[in-house]
Amino acid sequence: MLNELLLSVNFGVFVAIFVTLFHYKRGGANYSFKKSLIAFVVMVSAVSIAIMIVTGLIKSISIPHTILAVTLLVAVINAKGNIAKLSKPFSR
Repeated sequence: MLNELLLSVNFGVFVAIFVTLFHYKRGGANYSFKKSLIAFVVMVSAVSIAIMIVTGLIKSISIPHTILAVTLLVAVINAKGNIAKLSKPFSR
């Protein structure tokens, strides 16, 4: 019961991470290959985990894993999908 809930939460969280990063609008920001590569790797990782949950390759997930995933989602949403903001936390 708890495992199915955690799998569902993780699926939603990783899909949300992918969608948030996918819809990032650069605006007037300069292009950076390294930051774009990091964003790409995070996106591929997030959607891969979601696919692995759906296909049954991941059958159990722990509570700490879910907390970590939700924390990453909150950080990505707070940065509005800008992976560069995650590299300089809390600098304003």
